[in-house]
Amino acid sequence: MFTSLKRILKFAWQGFSRNKVLGFEVMFIMAIAVFLITSLFLFQGISNFLIKEVQSKVDVSVYFKENVLEEEILNVERDLYKFSNEIESVKYISREKALQNFIEKHKQEPIYLEALEQIGYNPFLPSLNIKARDPSYYAPISNYLSQDSLQGVIERVSYFQNKKVIDKLSSITANIKTVVISLSLILGLLAVLITFNTIKLTIFTSKEEILTMQLVGASNWFIKGPFVIQGTLYGIASILAVNFLFLITFAFFSPRLEIFFLGFNLLNYFQINFLSLFLIQIAFAGILAIFSTLLALHKYLKV
Repeated sequence: MFTSLKRILKFAWQGFSRNKVLGFEVMFIMAIAVFLITSLFLFQGISNFLIKEVQSKVDVSVYFKENVLEEEILNVERDLYKFSNEIESVKYISREKALQNFIEKHKQEPIYLEALEQIGYNPFLPSLNIKARDPSYYAPISNYLSQDSLQGVIERVSYFQNKKVIDKLSSITANIKTVVISLSLILGLLAVLITFNTIKLTIFTSKEEILTMQLVGASNWFIKGPFVIQGTLYGIASILAVNFLFLITFAFFSPRLEIFFLGFNLLNYFQINFLSLFLIQIAFAGILAIFSTLLALHKYLKV
């Protein structure tokens, strides 16, 4: 059995190394398909990180009408204690404090201070700044603040503007995923067709060897085995090439990419999740290679 396996591997390697041009075409297309699947995996990590980052910076600011008394605002603050399990903190910011914060923030930007002087009065509204324990809690809190009984004192609730940003980011992420998945499927089909034709040509060029093996009584799988392994080698080679490309890219450009992605370290994410990613790549490339090989064998190798 060991001798048969050794011979199968030998014939597979001969077929793999013999058809270099066709083999390169197979690996190139398959590598692009694997590249897209890998990019989708990495993009999933990036998008989850960015959405969490946006959500962590989201809060709810409740702006009250200009003529609302401080006592009424503090009453609303006390009413919010019913959300004690959901709310981490509530901070009251008076009109004077809001003006002071604005001046402090823009003290190095004269254009803002000049504009404020031109207005001639304090344009800021009193507000409550609410920080929830989890982003999912903002919706029920905001809905409570939007009830009709509070519309006489509340000017606006900022959450709904922030929610649009999160929803927009989620929508863009979903659209990009759809495009990448579609491209992966198209290239996967192309990889199947090219692998199919490569194995077909390999069968034709090895016809004499196949006939000889049949005459000496070789089993079906002894004849088919080299072609299946050859197709698998194309898949493995494409995976190794893609991972090497990503590793080199991240090693050199990771600091710049980390700034671009707001602190997300692609190299670290790639290394931590490499086993999961590698299993996905093996499954994807393996299915492409083995399916197309078996299809070609079934059609053109009558044993």
